[in-house]
Amino acid sequence: MRFAWKVAGALADGDFQSGQTLAEHFGVSRTVIWRAVHALESTGLEIHSVKSRGYRLSAPVEWLDEDSIRRAVAEDAPLARRDLMVMSETDSTNQRMLEKRPPPIGEMRVCCADYQSGGRGRRGRRWLSPPGAGLYLSAAWLFERQPRQLTALGLGAGLAVRRALLANGVPEVGLKWPNDLTVGGRKLGGVLVELRAEGNGPAFVVVGVGVNCRIAPVMREGIEAGGGLPVTDLAEVCGDEMPGRNVLAGSIIGELGRLLRDYEADGFEPWRAEWEAADALVGKFVRVEVGDGEMNGTARGIDPEGALLVETGSCLKRVIAGDVSVREQP
Repeated sequence: MRFAWKVAGALADGDFQSGQTLAEHFGVSRTVIWRAVHALESTGLEIHSVKSRGYRLSAPVEWLDEDSIRRAVAEDAPLARRDLMVMSETDSTNQRMLEKRPPPIGEMRVCCADYQSGGRGRRGRRWLSPPGAGLYLSAAWLFERQPRQLTALGLGAGLAVRRALLANGVPEVGLKWPNDLTVGGRKLGGVLVELRAEGNGPAFVVVGVGVNCRIAPVMREGIEAGGGLPVTDLAEVCGDEMPGRNVLAGSIIGELGRLLRDYEADGFEPWRAEWEAADALVGKFVRVEVGDGEMNGTARGIDPEGALLVETGSCLKRVIAGDVSVREQP
């Protein structure tokens, strides 16, 4: 696939290029180009092929570039120069980080990919990750000691990503507990935190982020068929003002770095008011599926540990994990 990704780079502008032109550019045969195009299509990349005109992507794509991302990372972010991996493809950026040894204390390690063959969401669900359709990245961090309110770290990570989106012109981003980034009630992205810790010792965390940039109609149908929120993307939300993928990746890395650097000492409390302002569920009637059961009630925000509070009749119940959907009040 390495050569196929070079062909993808040559098609980035979305204009038609003939097989002959591509073959001459790379010094290979047209058959090799044809095979590369078919390999790219097998990943879910949408390529138009027209006789006498050649190949083009269905829409221009800004492929990830390490230097461009580094330039966009805030100077105070705790990202060491050697600890940014930018890949054309991987199975899962979270899995890639979990397979490595934890980074040194005080340093963040990041993996970004244009395509994930095995992206993961919450509760083992698949996160569809066609090439260039979204932004897929993971940040690894080692806490010397388990921080207070560690269970709320995912909520803080969602707020860090929201800050980056707002700073890059994405309007009205909300957060649906526990990990969905929303605009207008539609899902723009999500966060997945995976943790390895024992007792009161060090805690190794990997924060995975997925943001929809430009998703094809058939992909939307596949996502929505699995249930949950209807989806949206940056192209729909921002139009011509859609932020570049490299700049947005750098902004998210910077915000996550600040969160992880400060969380051991400060916990979630400094972020709580910001969550309350971004809460897309508060005051709404919701159904919560927990294990084999469910409950219905009114969302009343979160507690200091990040648990969802649901008012059911005269009771206020605390939800640590579960699937939440908004429902019409009976």
